[in-house]
Amino acid sequence: MNSYDTKPRAARLAMLAAMLLVAGAAAHAQSSVTLYGILDAGVQYLTNADGQHGAVRLQNYGVLPSQIGVTGTEDLGGGLQAIFKLEQGFNLNDGTPTVPGIAFFRGAYVGLAGNFGTATIGRQFSVLFDKTVFFDPLFYASYSGQAVLIPVASNFIDNAVKYKSREFGGFNFEALAATGGVAGNSRSGRVLEIGGEYSGTPVGVSAVLHQSYGTVSATADTSGQHQIIGTLAAHWNINSLTLYGGAERQTGSLAPSKTVAWGGARYQLAPDIGFAGGVYQTFSNTASVGNPTLFVASGTYNLSKRTAAYANFGFSRNTAHSSQTVYEYDSTVLNGASQFGAMVGVYHTF
Repeated sequence: MNSYDTKPRAARLAMLAAMLLVAGAAAHAQSSVTLYGILDAGVQYLTNADGQHGAVRLQNYGVLPSQIGVTGTEDLGGGLQAIFKLEQGFNLNDGTPTVPGIAFFRGAYVGLAGNFGTATIGRQFSVLFDKTVFFDPLFYASYSGQAVLIPVASNFIDNAVKYKSREFGGFNFEALAATGGVAGNSRSGRVLEIGGEYSGTPVGVSAVLHQSYGTVSATADTSGQHQIIGTLAAHWNINSLTLYGGAERQTGSLAPSKTVAWGGARYQLAPDIGFAGGVYQTFSNTASVGNPTLFVASGTYNLSKRTAAYANFGFSRNTAHSSQTVYEYDSTVLNGASQFGAMVGVYHTF
């Protein structure tokens, strides 16, 4: 072998060694990244849309919130995985973010999952949301009880550490703790939650206790005020029919106290056709909250595995000065006026 052959061969050996090293690492740490999303919009008719007049408008989100996200996992060995998620919500009718100024409104977290359960840190769904949404007969729908049951600020929690256990005989539990990170004020923005669920056949039961404190800003300090929310809910599967019911109590100084009771059902008439309906009754001695009743009905028809057409109907019967709206988290002040809504639309998942 002459001197001219030595260096190329050495280079080839070094490259081969590097390739084997990379291949060995890949075999040990398998990873995956998934891009996903939901597109949902429809046409809505709403009475008292501004508190006095009706309106017809193109409306974002009838059954599933429009969103786009990326999630990933990496196998660390020994049954341990690294996980992450970034998810943004947006309004399909005009392309704007659900909440301007927040890049990943619907979640931004990283964590570990294994035989011990799942632990995550970042902005993420509250335990109150996790353990309530699937005990509402309308689930994520914009015509549903979610705004009645979960304050808008309690859907997603910033600066949160969250733990979800593995399932043991149908039981699992979750816990969450979050702080506002304000120096010298440990109560500002603090959230503490614990919840448990039994997922059996045919019965499921859920219970949650949520405590949150106000925040400190340049104009106000509400960190001394708090809110406590407790829920107990259940569902019962009877072949193609599932019945739902629950009760929730909200107390504290951050918002008026109230009690909410709800019930409803989902029925799968055929593989492609489903119906859902629910009634949500609020009880409060505060006039602005009052005793409104929300009635909701929805039907879906699957056009394919990823696309469905739907029709939503809702009626909110307000009392005195209450302002319960039909559409989720609508801030319109109704001052005792009732409201009817109807929406037809299409959603697609990818």
